[in-house]
Amino acid sequence: MTENTAGDRAAAEDLRSRIAAELDAGRARSVGLTLEALDEAELVAQHSPLMSPLAWDLAHVGNYEEQWLLRAAAGGEALRPDIDVLYDAFENPRAQRVNLPLLRPREAEDYNARVRARVLDSLEHAALDSDHPLVGSGLVYHLVIQHEHQHDETMLATHQLRRGAPALEDPPAPPAPPAF
Repeated sequence: MTENTAGDRAAAEDLRSRIAAELDAGRARSVGLTLEALDEAELVAQHSPLMSPLAWDLAHVGNYEEQWLLRAAAGGEALRPDIDVLYDAFENPRAQRVNLPLLRPREAEDYNARVRARVLDSLEHAALDSDHPLVGSGLVYHLVIQHEHQHDETMLATHQLRRGAPALEDPPAPPAPPAF
């Protein structure tokens, strides 16, 4: 093993660690804005026709992660191909998402946890130091992380639009910029 190869491997391991930490930080924020903030009735309600039910956002980020990190990047099989159409933002306008047979909030939590476990397993073997268009330099992982952050902002906007007492006394802190 040459010194350069050892350095490349160390850099790839460092990138894996940072990606895993960013994935976990984003999910903790999403859970803080949903499951830890509101009851099921509030999570499945549509608080504005401009916004999705919060439960839709929560399952959508998991489905997006499955499609891109498990299927496209890792070549894995779908965990729940039956829900792809439900969480397709282009096929389902926000005002109509409340009428879909969505996963219940705890079902979404379970689904997201199963997706994340498989993502972290596949990340261990991802060729981050390759010239693969999705996996090289962790590109697709960064895109999925940013996607979840975008939905966290959407969830915050939904909190602003909902009626009743504020659910977020101390909203989760915005994520620090990644050091990629």
